[in-house]
Amino acid sequence: MKQNKILLSALALMISISHVSLAQELLTLENAIAITLKENHSVQVARNNSEISENNAHLGGAGLLPRIDIISSANYSDNEVQTGFGAATDSYTTTTAAIQASYNLFDGFGSVYRYKKLNSLNESGQLRARNQIELSIVEVSDVYFAVAEASENLKLNSESLEISRQRLERAQNRSQYGQTNTIELLSAEVDFNTDSVSYVNAQLALDQAKRELNVLLNRDVNTDFQVNFEVEFAQNLNLANLQVNAAKNNAAYLLTTKNTQQSEFDLKIANSAYLPQLDFQTSYGYNQTKDQWGMTLNDPNRNFTVGLNLSFNLFNGFQNSVNKQNAHIQLKNERILQDEALLNLQSNVANKYQAYQNSLFVLNVQQKNLEPAQLNFNRTKELYELGQVTTTQFREAQLNLILAKNNILSAKYNAKINEIQLLRLSGELVTTNEI
Repeated sequence: MKQNKILLSALALMISISHVSLAQELLTLENAIAITLKENHSVQVARNNSEISENNAHLGGAGLLPRIDIISSANYSDNEVQTGFGAATDSYTTTTAAIQASYNLFDGFGSVYRYKKLNSLNESGQLRARNQIELSIVEVSDVYFAVAEASENLKLNSESLEISRQRLERAQNRSQYGQTNTIELLSAEVDFNTDSVSYVNAQLALDQAKRELNVLLNRDVNTDFQVNFEVEFAQNLNLANLQVNAAKNNAAYLLTTKNTQQSEFDLKIANSAYLPQLDFQTSYGYNQTKDQWGMTLNDPNRNFTVGLNLSFNLFNGFQNSVNKQNAHIQLKNERILQDEALLNLQSNVANKYQAYQNSLFVLNVQQKNLEPAQLNFNRTKELYELGQVTTTQFREAQLNLILAKNNILSAKYNAKINEIQLLRLSGELVTTNEI
């Protein structure tokens, strides 16, 4: 009896502490997403990779800008010369300096297509960043609603534990006056202990979910917070419109179209090898020689050159032909993969839309179940206090009520996650400004 009173006091303290923790700052889903877009590690890496792709997309990277070099040298020579008067040493220092510039005037438009490919790769980098941002938003939303569900589940377990506590105290008091049998008291103790374990596990699940969300938000894992339990669903989601928007805006699918585009550029680059190449070169420089006494032996020689170089490859071991064939095959592969990606996208959108509609139906049914479950529990409780129903019947009514409430929580948050995933598939989850 004393142990039960200690356990009751300890659990009451835990419940009061959990209620205090719920007074922490409110973290809305919008705030969590905003923090994710700014602080999440995966999002930061995706943005950095996109910036690298953007840096690579410039004219110089495609060979469309000239190359300018400065060249200078200084050479020292020491020569021993035999004369009729003996050996003589002559030393000379020669210095040269020049500036050279070269520019490809024509390479079969290969540089032009390389530049277009770099721009396409830049767009692919932006799409990858957007895709990662969308995945991170879905992940954060999933964990956010896991925290919300765990918080509400903890509250339900607290209510159930309080019911079992009152029942146990009632059985203990009745036992002291010989008004109840041992079976009823033992049953009350078992149910109270069971609900105590459920409450502790619910608290553990909530704490773990909060830590997981804090990791995604890139902040102290022990940061405490409260979440918003209200959920609003989008209106007028139409499958046909979602399919059209998905084909236009889905980041993963658009990446496959960019891969096809880049393969088309690769084929054009391979074809450019069959055309002549025209290069322009120019240079300006001077050289000067001095002897060991510092005397200038000649006036500085200045020279200026300019020229054009025209080349045309006649044979290189069939390498151009192999490159063209491989580029053509790769283009066929990318088109096949693009067609496959579109079919998978249409299937995924249809499946997720059906899952979303099903989850809304389940939520509606579960909400209808709550009222009879609540009425049944209230009536059973009244009869139990009058001694007209057994402890088993009372416990069954209690569990049915908790189950009905839990089913609503699960259905509500599951429906919202399905909606967010559906919006991601249709490309409507992230705007360009958020990348």
